[in-house]
Amino acid sequence: AQSAFFSPAKFGITKELVGSRNVGFGASLQQMTAMLAILAGQILAGWWFDIRYRDAGAVPEVAWAAALLPLLVLTATAVPTLLLAVIIPRVPAQGSVRLTPGLLVGHFIGLADLWRRPGLRRASFGVCFFWGFAAFINLWSVKLAKFMTDGGVGFGTLSSEFMAAASLGMAAGFGMASLMLRKRIELGWVPVAGVGMALMALALAFITPGSWTFLSVLVALSFCAAIFLAPLNAWLQDNYPADKRGELQASVNLQDCLTGIFAVASLQLAPMLLESCGVATWLVFRLEIAAAGVLCAAMTWFIIRMLPADFLRVLLVSAVRSIYHLRTVNSDRLPARGGVLLLPNHVTWADSFFIGAACDRPIRFVMDEAFMGKPAVRWFVGLFDTVTIRRDHPREAIRIVIDGLRAGDVMCLFPEGQLTRSGNLSQLERGFELIARKAGHPLVPLWCDGSWGSIFSFERGRFLRKWPYRLFRYGIRAAFGEPLAPETVTLPRLRDALAKAAGEAYESRFRANTWAHRVPRDDRDRWNAMAPESRRRCWLNGYQIGQVQALQRHRTFHLLAADAGTAGIPSPLHAFASLFKARAASHPSCEANGGDWVGGDGLRASLETAAIEGTLTFYDFSKRALEPLVRPGVLHCPCLAIDGLVVAMSMPNQPTPSSLKEDQAGLKSGTWGRLLPGWFTAPDTAGRLRVHGPAAPAEGLLLPAGSVVDGAGFVGPQSAGS
Repeated sequence: AQSAFFSPAKFGITKELVGSRNVGFGASLQQMTAMLAILAGQILAGWWFDIRYRDAGAVPEVAWAAALLPLLVLTATAVPTLLLAVIIPRVPAQGSVRLTPGLLVGHFIGLADLWRRPGLRRASFGVCFFWGFAAFINLWSVKLAKFMTDGGVGFGTLSSEFMAAASLGMAAGFGMASLMLRKRIELGWVPVAGVGMALMALALAFITPGSWTFLSVLVALSFCAAIFLAPLNAWLQDNYPADKRGELQASVNLQDCLTGIFAVASLQLAPMLLESCGVATWLVFRLEIAAAGVLCAAMTWFIIRMLPADFLRVLLVSAVRSIYHLRTVNSDRLPARGGVLLLPNHVTWADSFFIGAACDRPIRFVMDEAFMGKPAVRWFVGLFDTVTIRRDHPREAIRIVIDGLRAGDVMCLFPEGQLTRSGNLSQLERGFELIARKAGHPLVPLWCDGSWGSIFSFERGRFLRKWPYRLFRYGIRAAFGEPLAPETVTLPRLRDALAKAAGEAYESRFRANTWAHRVPRDDRDRWNAMAPESRRRCWLNGYQIGQVQALQRHRTFHLLAADAGTAGIPSPLHAFASLFKARAASHPSCEANGGDWVGGDGLRASLETAAIEGTLTFYDFSKRALEPLVRPGVLHCPCLAIDGLVVAMSMPNQPTPSSLKEDQAGLKSGTWGRLLPGWFTAPDTAGRLRVHGPAAPAEGLLLPAGSVVDGAGFVGPQSAGS
């Protein structure tokens, strides 16, 4: 009765009550509460029955009398459940069918309708496998308890312990699944859980029954089984046609019951066959659970072959989240449905994994065919429905992306077209403008912050071939920018939108005063003398400096002791150094010292006359920074600071790896270098250009008169920027 009437109704209205976005959470929560109820009933019933059975003489004739009162109490507890049904919100009926005798066999006929739908059919087979496995474990546990107690005193308590362990594991598993599926239904967890089920079932075959280890493994087995079922249940509820949801759920329940009958029959017949061959009873139990483990392994392998992309996605996203502490900022800006063109910055080869882990919706990435030379790469990207494009066939590439948008997909296109080798946003390419205008779908800028400095980035001048600064818990922020209207988007607007998203990512890191412990003890008096807002801006600006390939993390940079200009720019000297474990070393002169030097007018004057031995890089914050400093062994990098905040920095040109063709200049004659990530410009009411960002005051920072910012982000006078 429960399977025929209550379950289809309960699961049938879940999606209508909580919506498609939350159906995974709602369905898992339903299963969890059901298992908690089962857990409470099994523990109480077994314990209560054993006490009454023992007090009544512990003979078979009194067993029914001992069980009667617990059953009557259980029946009475159904009354509040009926009353609770009254407060469930009413949802519109999808049809009106009179209750007739034909409905008793209607769900048999409904099986044909279920099996005609390939996706629903395969998911329903996974669900019925779970219930067959659950029926097997339930009866196997009861029979094992009977064998261990000889069906006498203690049988109820021991069987309750076994069932309680299984129910506790399932309740915990469904609770975990409700959290895992709260944003989207992820079928990749099904084969992952299947692997766990196979391993735990095989382990039970070698553990002493009734021990704490046995109970713990039984809990783990049930936990994995719940994770196996929850995504399938949620996916079915989300994909049933609205007018057939209850009917198809009834057919799924019929499959579950038939599978349960088959599992119970197998468990009854197998021991008879094995014992007739002389196999000891204790060995029969071990062989049965081992066979169940092998069956789980076979089922899991079958599912992996059907869902390879989902399986790999779960493993990769889990690995990303275990290594990287990933947080999203303004994730509500990504539309919940419909075609969206996602436009992120491009820092590392692993960006697609960060983005995939940060987004609630599945993403189709657009990838240059030039990277498809290796068969392993072609196989991997093919699993994830990646769109491959050829730069010499732009029209075909644009058509494919537009088709994906019109189909309602989230298409991810890296507008830079290449990895940054400086940390700055590279030159943007124009293809996305045509795609946006032809498709007419919103564009969402996305800034991934925190991966610069990892081994996947070009920080320290190379990809991969370097030691990581740390092994785990890199802090990654994925900040979604304000959606852009397709008909008005331009390259400058997208560049500004990405810069604003970067600023929001940075600001989210410094909302609380959690960075104060990083201040060196000898600097704390000076830091404490600053106003709280000034301290916050300084830290933010120091963090911005650490996102580009200028001053090096974990390295020493140098100052001239007599240079008064450095006192006015505390963010590189103190905030950057504290955040990224660099060290500012002060020297009486700049002679015979290489490395990176930071300074103003005093250092510049000294470099113009000093005898330089070796080579050094001079980050010039002086008033004459735009005047070339031509000295042997000196690389002159003009920089710009306004009101003590570093706005733009030049940096050494980075080498171009053989796998890449595009050069990325770090220096441009007549400019102060590129705007640091997180800064963007806008004119004020007087038409003067101001810099805005997380470290700037509300009114912004006024750029020198006549300054412009070119398409690559270089800041300089009009003549240089043009």
